[in-house]
Amino acid sequence: MKKEIDFGAIIFLIILMIGVCGCTMNNSNLPNSTESKVCLSQRQKDILLAQDLPTEYKDLSISQQRAIVAIENMLCYVEEKYNTSFSYAGYIAASTLEKEHMRAFPTSGDIEVDSFTITRTDDGYEDDFINIITNTKFTSYICESLKSLAPNTEIKVFTEITETFLLEVPTNNADFDGKVESSLWIFVDEATFAEQNLNNFKVRFTTFMKEHELYGITQIVLLREGKIAYLTRYNYTDYLSDDYYVSREMVYIN
Repeated sequence: MKKEIDFGAIIFLIILMIGVCGCTMNNSNLPNSTESKVCLSQRQKDILLAQDLPTEYKDLSISQQRAIVAIENMLCYVEEKYNTSFSYAGYIAASTLEKEHMRAFPTSGDIEVDSFTITRTDDGYEDDFINIITNTKFTSYICESLKSLAPNTEIKVFTEITETFLLEVPTNNADFDGKVESSLWIFVDEATFAEQNLNNFKVRFTTFMKEHELYGITQIVLLREGKIAYLTRYNYTDYLSDDYYVSREMVYIN
């Protein structure tokens, strides 16, 4: 079952005034007399079309105008920062409970698994895209470590980095140590691993994570023989049902 991202119902209930026409404009204080001259980028129009809204700025409500402007400015911020094209995934306005923020994903990526958050702050914007671009390398790091803990064992690892203290993408595994918090799902095939060895594996894995200061929550799931072949990054949560596993252990590193 895919992870669901449902922002459509709350996309344009927003209050914010920023720029309008692509990445080069900032029209947060446009006087009413110039409203009819405001143009929207094709990307903004596509977002509006997807919500069955008018694509002419003057035909939008005030809140919709401010929303579509804010969305474009946030996308422009990350595109300039990472020199990568991004697409819209959802938007939430500032309120007493939370800051204004939006969800985006690399245009060449997948909205289901590659989405991240851009947040408006007092100083501009901040984002957690580093969690997405380092995820593959971090997963490889964990997989390499598991090979030494359980040789000749078929294992699949799925990772969600929840927080990093990284300023750039690591060039080696040691760069992750002490700088990443994550949720991990480690699936082990019963055909290549005996259940009686699971507790020892859990202890050794916990020791490794603590030594490297890799904090977070891990689920170690011993799958019934042959089930591991069907796991993908889109459906692995389906296999957390006891219909599919022999044993399931939780590890908390804090």
